[in-house]
Amino acid sequence: MLRPANGYKLHTVTQSFAMPSVIRLNRYVRAPYKGVSLTRQNIFRRDNNQCQYCGTHKDLTLDHVIPSSKGGPHSWLNLVTACKRCNAKKGDHTPQEADMYPRHRPYRPTYALFLRDNSGFGNEWDEYLR
Repeated sequence: MLRPANGYKLHTVTQSFAMPSVIRLNRYVRAPYKGVSLTRQNIFRRDNNQCQYCGTHKDLTLDHVIPSSKGGPHSWLNLVTACKRCNAKKGDHTPQEADMYPRHRPYRPTYALFLRDNSGFGNEWDEYLR
């Protein structure tokens, strides 16, 4: 039974179809591994568009937990979302020096979890996963 997903449609050149919430595969074609790209927007997504020091959602920027000037790498494990105020307050200090620690430890998201959490769809497919 076809259950449309939130009224979305799939389009071809000549036809339009209701987009199903679940697609069953008859065979699986292995795709090459795709990691999640380290971009500003993806860091914001991982951190729920929330400052990791105070929790605000306004004036967001990126912060190196260990500053670049002190050898901190530009990586998933060292970058967090921070508001401009907290970023300026922390400045060029380590978390210990500034006594400011991120609410959540930075991590590298897996591709599958990143797609699930950021697909923009609800949980229409939950009944099929049980």
